[in-house]
Amino acid sequence: MEKKFKKVLSMAIRKGKNKIIIIDDDEDLLELLDVSFKAQGFETHKISNGKEALHYLLKEENTKSACLIILDRMLGDMEGLDVLRKYEEKFHNHLPVLILSVLSAEKDVIEGFKKGAVDYITKPFSIPILMNKAISLISQSTRGE
Repeated sequence: MEKKFKKVLSMAIRKGKNKIIIIDDDEDLLELLDVSFKAQGFETHKISNGKEALHYLLKEENTKSACLIILDRMLGDMEGLDVLRKYEEKFHNHLPVLILSVLSAEKDVIEGFKKGAVDYITKPFSIPILMNKAISLISQSTRGE
């Protein structure tokens, strides 16, 4: 896995897009994901609520160096899909969005995809699986630019 991470990180850095935006109201999970991605050489920006996420995401300069958004569906102050909807309305698939959620019913997953997510992982989840999915999404998005 290490070799794949380095290759994708190198490609992302060359394109000036090596930041991962992590939005989740679980502070422990935010910290775990922050440490996991930084250990692989990525930059991160952590956000713990929907209001702050919207404020940050809707300013294009904040997302210029980003390569992925990881978004919780159930934030303390709003539904993560509302954040995604408003982001998508403004930027139209600017960045790939991977949803994390305890909502695991088929209808919930499908709703996430319909709102613009490119992947959906249910909680609890495996960090290595999340990391590999993230790397795959980053690789696809940076290759397409």
